[in-house]
Formats: sequence, structure tokens, C-alpha cells
Amino acid sequence: MSVRCNAILFMGSCMDLKKLAVCGFLAGAFSLASCSGPPSIKGNTSQGSGAALLVALRATPLPPPVNMNVLSFSATIVGLSLTPSTGGSVNIPLNSAFYQVDFTRLQTDSAFLALSAAIPAGTYTNMVVSLSNPAVTYCTQTHGMAGCAAGSIITLGGGPATPIIAGAPFPLVVTGGQNTGLAIKVNMAKALNLNVQTQAITSVNLGAADVLTAMILPPASSTLPSRTLDFIEDVTGIVSSVDTASQNLTVQTATRGPITAVVGTTTTVSPNCTTFNLGSTFMCAKQGQVASLDITLNADGTFTLLDYDPLGTTAGDWIEGTIGLPPSSSTQFQLVTNDLFLNPSNSLINGNLELGAPVNITLANPKPFVVDTKGLNVPVTSFTGATDASILTPGQTLAVHVVSFIPPSGATLGAADVDFVYLRFTRVTGTVASAAPPNAFAMQSFPSFFGLTVPATVQLSNGSPSTNFDGVDGATGLVSGQAVSIRALYFGPPTGSTPTPSPFSAAKVRVP
Repeated sequence: MSVRCNAILFMGSCMDLKKLAVCGFLAGAFSLASCSGPPSIKGNTSQGSGAALLVALRATPLPPPVNMNVLSFSATIVGLSLTPSTGGSVNIPLNSAFYQVDFTRLQTDSAFLALSAAIPAGTYTNMVVSLSNPAVTYCTQTHGMAGCAAGSIITLGGGPATPIIAGAPFPLVVTGGQNTGLAIKVNMAKALNLNVQTQAITSVNLGAADVLTAMILPPASSTLPSRTLDFIEDVTGIVSSVDTASQNLTVQTATRGPITAVVGTTTTVSPNCTTFNLGSTFMCAKQGQVASLDITLNADGTFTLLDYDPLGTTAGDWIEGTIGLPPSSSTQFQLVTNDLFLNPSNSLINGNLELGAPVNITLANPKPFVVDTKGLNVPVTSFTGATDASILTPGQTLAVHVVSFIPPSGATLGAADVDFVYLRFTRVTGTVASAAPPNAFAMQSFPSFFGLTVPATVQLSNGSPSTNFDGVDGATGLVSGQAVSIRALYFGPPTGSTPTPSPFSAAKVRVP
């Protein structure tokens, strides 16, 4: 029979990339602009001074797993609006005219979705979200076996949907001059129907009941600084501008628009800055770099830079994805695409690779592999300096620099030659086995394709940068049996002749 995924215990981790319009995005209170155009108001609305609404996007993770694993779950957000109690609608401009995201990344992360600085004062009964092109990529595997079962990686699409969020915090009362932060939460389990007997996903429905809900920001418990609404993590793309005088920079992402962040008193830069001989301050940031930002969304609508992490000194095409299958040889492996960082000119990929699509990777005269530590605590690992795909393991997330690309055609997967490999951050949900604050906790109930059958140690960082927490106010809030999602570097299973004592080093911990 077929049942809703949230009725059973399971957990797992289509887009056509059109050419993005050039967007302006100015740092400063509500001077941000969107490719979607200025806010538009239809029908009758309450009169009064305008207010500001800032919207982030999160995902409610799937429960602990059985033998099915979600590797990617993507969709395009087409539109967003509020419905006044007096009728009509108020448009909330999205940060990109073609906003695409992989919800598996939002198990732990938050993405910036939309801002309007001119919401009329009044009461709003609901929020309407327009979605299209949902697609889930999943696989099956017997618990305890590493990697997806051969031939089990499947991508399934769904239709467009326009769900209405009418539960709390709606009806929402907005007063003139008020700044309101909302997070839209996507419940992945409620959007997916699973056949329990075959462990196959039978349909994807973003319009099903309670797939979308909302919450007021900031969360009740977190390690957010004061006067901030949310962590917005791993904003990765091409640095389009750097203003050293004003201490801000803008990164243009491939699928979620531009973000401008301002340096704060606690801003750090990753060790990659010194690796690239660019110093250890904000002066490391240069236009044209490929870089990842960790930032905070502030209550006034600006963003503060927490960490600047350059991945490449020049623009290029990168694929970031999850390893689902064990490597097929010392030079070849496969990734399921979770994100793209694209060259703004002369892109090799040029819109021919979708989020969620498996892609075959071949190492072509690779430079030594690098762990993108961002300054977090990490163990000694065989990954650093390797050039052989045999050290890679299912569940790891990699970013690879593309030097040639063959688009997919029919049943034939896309293929890329790459010359550089980063170990980057895996997003995964399980349960707390035990806690040893402030330095570590043990985690269990991983998706089956990780092959982890015993609790694994998650290393926490307490310095600068430190592990961020959401849903609890720190490691002392973790308790045995609690569901937990982490964004962490994954170094492989703690088994073998030279086991990794701490398989995970966490940049973020979220208790749903």
C-alpha cells in the first residue's frame, strides 16, 4: 500500500537553469532590490504606514530512516503573497526571478527568500506560495550497507502547487513601521508518498495538507546574536562586487539571487584565505572569486557577514553534490547535484544540469583534495592531500571544479571532468545518542546508505568560528533520543584499521 512518509520512520538527505537576470541588491536598511520587481498591491488593504516583511526558507526533516534515502528534493518558488483580511493580495518580491532550492540542504540551513519594505499595515489571513518543478532523487539500501543499492537511484517529478499557509502565526497583524521576520517551513515527509513494501516514492505533492507552515523569527532558542532573525548559511556563488571602504561584498548565486553582506565585529575568514596568500582579514575578498558566505539576517533587513570562505580565486563552474554510490574506480565517481556555482560568462554547464540530477565525475589531473574546514575543529584525515577517488565514501558532500562538461541526453547522465575536489558540508538528520557538552555529542539513526550502524561522534567547535545552534541554546540543550539535524564535514565511517574517532565536525546543529 501507499502511505504518507511521515506515517513511518524514515529519513534521507527539476530545474532548467535559465539565464538569471541581473539584480541589484544594496546593503542598507531595506534598500535591497529584487529581480521580481517592486512590491505590488492588489485589491483593498488597510491604510497606514508601511511595514517590512523578511522571509526565510527552512525544511522540516524526515524522521529517522528505514531503507529509503532522499538525496535531493528540489523545487522552484514562483511567487509569494499575503492575503489581507479586506481582500486582494500583497506581493512579496522574491530574491530571484527564478528561485530554486534543494530542500535537503534546508534540514539545517536557512535560505533568504524574499523581502518587502512596503507592506501596508493591517491584518493578513494567510500567505500564498506558488511552487513548480518539484523533483525528488532517492535510493534504497539495506540498513548497514554503505552506498545506494546498484540501480536504485531514481528521480521522480511532481506538478505545480499553490499551497496556502493559514495556521499560526496567521492571522498576522502588521503595524506601521514594524519589521517582521517569517520562516516558511517545508515538511518533506508530508510532500512525499512512500510505498512501504517496495520502499519506492510513488508521488511528490507540494500541495498536500500542511506541507508548508510558517513561524515567526527569530526562533525561540538559538545562538543567534541579538537583533538578528536567522542564520543564512553557505550562500555560495561568484563575488560580483567588493567595497573595502564600506566593508561589504555581494555574492551572486546561481539559483537564489544576490546577497550583500556587511562585515561585523565578529566576522572571520576561512583558512582558504591564507592558503590562497590573500591574508587573514576581509581584504581576502576579491571580485570574481567563488566564495561561500555564512551570514545573519538582521531585524533591519541587512545581512552581517559571519564567515568569508573563498573556494576559488577566479570564476568558474562548480558542482556540489552528495555521493550516493561507492566510487566506481580510482578516477570516477558519481554525485547527486545539490547546488551549482556557475561562471557568469562562458559557463561550461550553461543551464544543462538540474538540481537533483546524478552526474558522472572523472578526475582529470586533479590537484590534491582539500577539506573546506572553515576553521572548525577537524580530525586528521586521509582526505587531505589525496588524489584518488577510492578514499571517497557515500554520504560525503563534495564541491568539484569543472574543466569540461557533457550535458545529459535521454537516459545518459551528464558527465564532467574535474581538477579540484573539496570536502564540504553534509546535511543529515538522526537522533541524539548521548551528549558530552560543550565539545561533542553522539548521533545515531542515520540514513541507511551511510552504512553507520553504531552511534558516531559529532565534534563541536567552541572558538571562532563556533558551531551554531538552532532550536536549542547550545550543546547543553541536547538530550538523548532527540531528533537532530547537522551540517557537518563527514570524514567517513569510524571503522577499519585506522578509524576516524570523530566522523563529523559540525558547523550547525538544529533541533527541529
